[in-house]
Amino acid sequence: MTREEFEVYLSHFNNKRYEAATSYFAPDVTLEFCTTPGGDPGDARTLHGVQAFIAQYQSLHANVHEVVELRDFIPGEDLIAAEMYTEFHALNDAPDFPRRPLKKGESMVMTNWVIYNLEAGKMKRIRIAHFRMHDSKTAKYAPGSLGN
Repeated sequence: MTREEFEVYLSHFNNKRYEAATSYFAPDVTLEFCTTPGGDPGDARTLHGVQAFIAQYQSLHANVHEVVELRDFIPGEDLIAAEMYTEFHALNDAPDFPRRPLKKGESMVMTNWVIYNLEAGKMKRIRIAHFRMHDSKTAKYAPGSLGN
């Protein structure tokens, strides 16, 4: 997968076109992530399959505007490594937000590293590792900034 193809995938994700975004996935995709900064293993979660991914993000995006920006991108035949700058903006109170509860109007900004294992050109296994938090005052994407 090229950087340009990956950017199209991210555009689908950022604009909540879940069916289009998940067309890049293998049917049995897994998504692994921790819900707390620092990666406490007790807070690790794994989503199994396309429908679990869609359900997770529809639920999250009901209360939180998320924008992911691709920074470094290292493609390989069966593996992609990416540095992702991510902003979350609470549209409503989000008491169940994975990292910590967010109140309406609050923002959270972070950088994560993501490893994508590919199978037959599709994302088979996605692992998200938290790298660092940023001051929320540095956020640059307001809700609606991507036309959504």
